[in-house]
Amino acid sequence: MEDFLTCLNKLVSFSSVNNPIENAKPSRDILDYINDQILAPLDYESLFYEENGYWSLLSYIPRLKPTILFIGHCDVVPPGPKWETDPFQLTINEGKAYGRGSADMKGAVAVMLSLAEFFKNNGTASIVFAINLDEESGGFYGAGQLLAILKEKNLVPDYVINGDANGLQIINRRRNPYVITFNLKKCMEEIRGRKNSETFRTKIVDDRTMHAAYFNNQMDVHCADLASQFLVKSDYKVQKITGVFVKNNVLPSEITIDYIIPDRTSEEVHKYDENLTRFLLAVSNLKNVELASDYSDYGINLTFNYYREEKESHMCQLDLRIMSNDHEVIHQYFENFSKKYLIESEVVSKGSIGPVNTPVDSKLVKTSIEVAEKMKLLSTPLEMGGATDSRWFSANNIPAIEFGPLGGNVHGSNEYVEIDSLEVVRTFYKLLYQSLHG
Repeated sequence: MEDFLTCLNKLVSFSSVNNPIENAKPSRDILDYINDQILAPLDYESLFYEENGYWSLLSYIPRLKPTILFIGHCDVVPPGPKWETDPFQLTINEGKAYGRGSADMKGAVAVMLSLAEFFKNNGTASIVFAINLDEESGGFYGAGQLLAILKEKNLVPDYVINGDANGLQIINRRRNPYVITFNLKKCMEEIRGRKNSETFRTKIVDDRTMHAAYFNNQMDVHCADLASQFLVKSDYKVQKITGVFVKNNVLPSEITIDYIIPDRTSEEVHKYDENLTRFLLAVSNLKNVELASDYSDYGINLTFNYYREEKESHMCQLDLRIMSNDHEVIHQYFENFSKKYLIESEVVSKGSIGPVNTPVDSKLVKTSIEVAEKMKLLSTPLEMGGATDSRWFSANNIPAIEFGPLGGNVHGSNEYVEIDSLEVVRTFYKLLYQSLHG
């Protein structure tokens, strides 16, 4: 059995980028490696399933109750710019392992897989591994299909353990993710004036992460907000937007607008897009979201993160995180937003199944607390900012927790995981597995 660092090295070498906007879907090669080299030799039964071009691997040893599911994903966001190392080659430096997906979440997957032999040889619980390649695009085709398959095999989990977390903390709550797409109709007009451009840059306190779910309006500065505020103070007209756009849930590091400074005395005549101008003028108002939501430690996040010019329209995508699954109300909010600011747009909203909310008094959370206390770790269950595959089980009243390693720059350049923390995660999973038998 490979140790987790050797396994992580191999997992990172697969460029399993998932970016549906650019129609980039991971191949199943990484799952073939996991099955052929790790799980099949240990006599795990396996099946692959595919939906809409997204592959997932389900491996299991059916025994007695309880049934314990370890779930993870091996798809990653695009590497983006400004890497100091090869993002698809694990680079170790001063106790940190750098590579795309090392923290989110190939590191935790490697740790889970390193315990496959221990799970097989110890205890009588049914053990299930589920590894998918669809989490970064919402999970519907991966984890979203899993419960139905598990029901057919009489392997519905009693407990779900997910490694998609950061910080060696027990996570039992998450908000629901939404992708809001504005397809802006091009509305070209002419005006006399002078052409200019300006670049605005995102500033994240302490370089925490470029993951949109962790953007903090009180501390951080979004480049699109700066561009919007710049326009609000002027009568400039927008011609074009460019920027470092990676994915709808990744904050753009910068945005550049080409604009026209109106001047009736100028001999120059330029075209600009009135509809795009109105949208950008309105962007700064997105910070004050007036939507009903259950309580969240993080409140509501809404950021404009992805733009693409198309033949007859501009595609602008927003990332919304909210402790709600009221799809109709949320969609209507953005329809009203479009009308309020006179934006000609088709609005498309896509939300997931719901938030994660595993009760603190559930056996899974209470046992996790006991294990954390035994290991002298932080034992208070917490909410975390991003969304995970746990929601597909939480929505069906199946207890789920997340526990992952220490790391940084998730969804940004130079992503890393702290190697020593992977050993801590391994011990936590091992003790939790043993304790849940009782």
